[in-house]
Amino acid sequence: MKYIWLFVILLCGCAGQSFLNVQADYRNVLNISNWPQGIREGVSLFSDLGAWHGFAFIPDSVGMAGGFSGPMSMASNYAVGSYTAVASVVVDGVLQEVTNAIVEKSYFPGRMIQSFTWETLTLTQEIVFVNNRTSLLRTRVRNTGGPKEVKIIYEGSFFTQYFQGQVIDGRTVYLEFPATKCCFEIEAGEGCHAVVRDGKYRFETEVRKFGRGEEREDMFVYSAYFNDEPEHVKHPVLEGNPFEESEPFFEMAAQRWERYIEKLFENKSELFTNLKYRRIAVKCLMTLMANWRSAAHDLLHDGGYPSYWGFSTGFWSWDSWKIAAAIGRWEPELAKDHIRALFDYQTEEGMIPDFVSRIKYINNLRDTKPPLASWAVEEIYDADGDLSFVEEMFDRLLRYHNWWYAYRDVDQNGLCEYGATDGTLQAAAWESGMDNAVRFDSTEMLKGELPKAWSMSQESVDLNTYLYDEKMTLARFARLLNREEFANQLEKDAGILADRIRQIMFDDENGYFFDVRLKSHALIPVYGPEGWLPLWAGVANQKQADQVRNIMMDVNRFNSFVPLGTLDLSHPRLEPERGYWRGPVWLDQAYFGIRGLRNYGYDKEANELTLKILNNCQGLLGDQPVHENYNPLTGETLNAPHFGWSSAHLLLMMFEYK
Repeated sequence: MKYIWLFVILLCGCAGQSFLNVQADYRNVLNISNWPQGIREGVSLFSDLGAWHGFAFIPDSVGMAGGFSGPMSMASNYAVGSYTAVASVVVDGVLQEVTNAIVEKSYFPGRMIQSFTWETLTLTQEIVFVNNRTSLLRTRVRNTGGPKEVKIIYEGSFFTQYFQGQVIDGRTVYLEFPATKCCFEIEAGEGCHAVVRDGKYRFETEVRKFGRGEEREDMFVYSAYFNDEPEHVKHPVLEGNPFEESEPFFEMAAQRWERYIEKLFENKSELFTNLKYRRIAVKCLMTLMANWRSAAHDLLHDGGYPSYWGFSTGFWSWDSWKIAAAIGRWEPELAKDHIRALFDYQTEEGMIPDFVSRIKYINNLRDTKPPLASWAVEEIYDADGDLSFVEEMFDRLLRYHNWWYAYRDVDQNGLCEYGATDGTLQAAAWESGMDNAVRFDSTEMLKGELPKAWSMSQESVDLNTYLYDEKMTLARFARLLNREEFANQLEKDAGILADRIRQIMFDDENGYFFDVRLKSHALIPVYGPEGWLPLWAGVANQKQADQVRNIMMDVNRFNSFVPLGTLDLSHPRLEPERGYWRGPVWLDQAYFGIRGLRNYGYDKEANELTLKILNNCQGLLGDQPVHENYNPLTGETLNAPHFGWSSAHLLLMMFEYK
C-alpha cells in the first residue's frame, strides 16, 4: 500500500468501549467546529503525532451530513478546502436529509467521533492519527431496520486557485500545492471509485444490500507530506493494513492517549480531585499535542509551534523551553527533541537562534531569547531521570551560558543586558521576550567590543535572574557528571551574582526589583513581572520577598480579576486590552510569580492567585481554547488561541498547587 505526505482517510469502525469509558470526562473540552471558506480560514482543529495536517468539525449550521472541515495544512496555516468526506446517504433511492438526523459530535483526547442517526440507519465517522504523516478516517453504516439498499457518496472540496487535483489508481485523490511543495493524498478502500472535477473530489460506493442489524465500513487513509521528502518519510510503514483491519490502529491511539492522561494525573495536586480542573489540564495537554510538528526539511527534530494558528512556520526558542518543561511529564523523549530542535542551530559562538524554520534561511539570528534552556532540561531530567540527556546537553548549555557574558555584557561588570546582533532596538526587545514592555521605552543600543555584540543601555533583572538560575542548574548537572570542582565554581559564581542582584537591583524604599541604567546606575521604576523573578529563582532574601509579595497581592497593582499582569495597574501607560506586554496577563510570567511566592512560604497567596487564573480566564472552564494572554481586568481572551506556553504553565501551576 502506498502512503505519501498527503491526506489519506480510512473509514473504519467505531471507538472501543474502553476508550469511551476512560475519556468520557474529557469529551468536548475544546470546540473545534469551523467552516473555512478561504485558504486562510479555520482556527481550531485536531492534529496529533506531529502530523502536518488536521481536521475540524463542520458546524451544524452548515447542514451537511458527515464529513469534516478541511483538511488543514500545518505548513503554512491554510485549509485545503472547506470540507472532506461529507456523506450523501441514499437509501432505496431516497437521499437521507441531515435535517432529519439526530447528530452527535465528540472530540475526545486523540479522536474525533460523530454520528448521524435516522429512523433506521446510523452513520458514524471517526478520525485518529497513526504516524507523523498519516491519519485514518473510518465510516461505519449500521442498519437498525429492515432490509434496504444503500449507496454512499463521500465528497470533498479544494481551493482551485492554490491546489491541483487528480485521481491515481482509481481510488486515490492526489492534491498538490506547488507553491509550498505540500501534497495530500486521500486513499479509499476497495469498492470506492474516485472522481476529481471542478474543485471537488468524490468517492462513490456501489449500491450495497443491508440486512437487519448489518454493519459496513468504508475506510480512507489521509496522508500529508512534502513532495521533495524521501519516500520513507512521505509514507511511513504501517504495521498492518487499515483497509483489512482498522481496529488495532484505533486501539493503539486510544492506549497512547490513556497513557498521556494517566501520566498527567500521576501528580497528586489537590486540584485534580475536581473534574472541572482536570478538564482544564486535559485541554492543555490536547493543545500542546496539537501544536506538535514532526521533523521536516530544515527542522531536524520534532518540536512545537507556539500555536498552530498564526505561528505555522517553525519553532521559537523561548516557547520551546517552556513547552518542553511541561511535555516532559508525559512524553519526555518528545520534550528532549523540542530542545534539540533549537540546539541544532547553535552558532560556533554559542548563541541559540530566536527562531528556526522549516526553511533555514529565514532562521532568526538577529537575537536569541532569555536563557531558560537549562531550566527546561532540568525539568525533563526530574521527570525521567535520564542522565544521558544531561550529558548530551551539558557542554552546549554551558557554551550558551558563556555566550551571554561575552556578547551581552557591554561593560563587562558581570551583569548582562538584552541585545541584538544587528544593533536594532526591535530585535533587542524581541530578545527580552517582552517585545514592547514599558521598561524599555527609553532604552538605547550600545555597541560591544565583539562583532555583532550590541546591548540595551540597561541591565535587566529578569535576565540576570535567569542566568543565576542557570548557574545553579549547571552546577547540579556538573555534580551529576562527577565534575565536582567545576560545580563548586559555578555555585560560587552564582552566589556572587545573587548578591549583586539583591544589592544593585532591589529598591529598599519601594520594595521591588527593577532594571538598572548602565551609565547612571539608576533604577528604572517600572513595576512588571521581571520584579518577581528573583523570588522564582530563590535570589531574594526573605525581607525582600515579603515586600515583593505585598506588591503582588495589592489589588491596585497586580492582584486583579485575572492576576499578575505585565504592568502595574496604576501605571499611566497601562493597556490591558491591546497592550501585549503593557498590561495583559501572560501565563508564563504569572507562573513564575506564583512559584516565587511558594518558594518563600506563601502557599496561601499562591493558591489564591492560581484559582483566580483558572476560574477567571475566559473560556478555560468551558470549551474555548487557551489563549496567548488575557485582559487582567475582565479576563477576556487576547491574541492567538491554542497557545502552547500558556497551556504548559497552566499545567505547571496546577501540578504545584498545594
